[in-house]
Amino acid sequence: MRFRTAGLVALALASAIIAAQPAAAQSQISSVCGVTGSATAPASITYDPFSPGGLSEATVPLILRRNRGLILGRTREVSLVIVSPTTAPAMNVTYDGYSVIYREGATAGRPRALNSKDNGAGAAGEIRYDFGSLLQADTSTPLNLRVTVPPGTDLSAGEPIVLDLLYICSGENGMASVSVPTRETGAIRINVNTVSALQAYYAGSPLDFGEIGDATTTAVLAAPDRYTTSASNSLRVRSSGPFEVRMRSQNDFKLTYPGGSLSNSAQTIKYSARFLGQEVTSNSGFGTRTCARAGMDGSAGVLPLRATLKEGGSAKTPATNYSDIISITFTPVVTASSATSCAGL
Repeated sequence: MRFRTAGLVALALASAIIAAQPAAAQSQISSVCGVTGSATAPASITYDPFSPGGLSEATVPLILRRNRGLILGRTREVSLVIVSPTTAPAMNVTYDGYSVIYREGATAGRPRALNSKDNGAGAAGEIRYDFGSLLQADTSTPLNLRVTVPPGTDLSAGEPIVLDLLYICSGENGMASVSVPTRETGAIRINVNTVSALQAYYAGSPLDFGEIGDATTTAVLAAPDRYTTSASNSLRVRSSGPFEVRMRSQNDFKLTYPGGSLSNSAQTIKYSARFLGQEVTSNSGFGTRTCARAGMDGSAGVLPLRATLKEGGSAKTPATNYSDIISITFTPVVTASSATSCAGL
């Protein structure tokens, strides 16, 4: 008798869109000039990492907020570039037709100068802004960034893209200027709405116990490794967010043959499945598990699946094939208060 899964199903049944809201910002009180920033994608713009088109040239307004002194001091002018940390996803950001984002350690000497020092010369490749005098607003007018995200970029659903600023600035009314490029970590949060979605598939061979017609239950239980399927079989998941997992056996973790009765113990053979670190022997035993995002490269989404025979076939009704179908369903979720790193369990 042989056990094969006639089909091991991995389905992504739902997707959700995260609409992250920017945090409210207030001007920092400081004795030296400086800025913070926020950039929020319009609610209508979403990014699906599985779409072949990616995110093409979305307009994202950047709002700068200047430091102010306790009484009269204000940041007057700023020149800046956006720095992408080595851990940040690949993307391109342009302003006035020039790229203004640089990878860590590759800013090519930018920012170079303030507007008042060079009359705007050499501004290509950086962002410059004059806030005006004491009586002007502490926030800038919207600076329209053009953001492009290639397909397959590993953006996390519900998480903003966090970038750094590197700036120089001038202060007035007693506020000190900053002439050496200064890093503001996490100063820009681009809230691109990322679809929480996933792809999943089964990677491996049929879960086959081989010929067990002469094997007694005593012999099977005495040699579990002999009657356990290969550890190389797994479900592979790529996801931009967390996901729920459910597992169900068509025959409630019993093998039977076509026309066999599940209520007749002579026509069924019990087995268990090990998945996500849990040994499962019945449909009521698994429930729903929540896994942390697998990422777009799938490195955190390798989920091994093994099956172990619990009875022999020698006392069972003879038949060519005893089989069952295991269905494993993956559902992306918007948020998860508690999620497990499921890779390799």
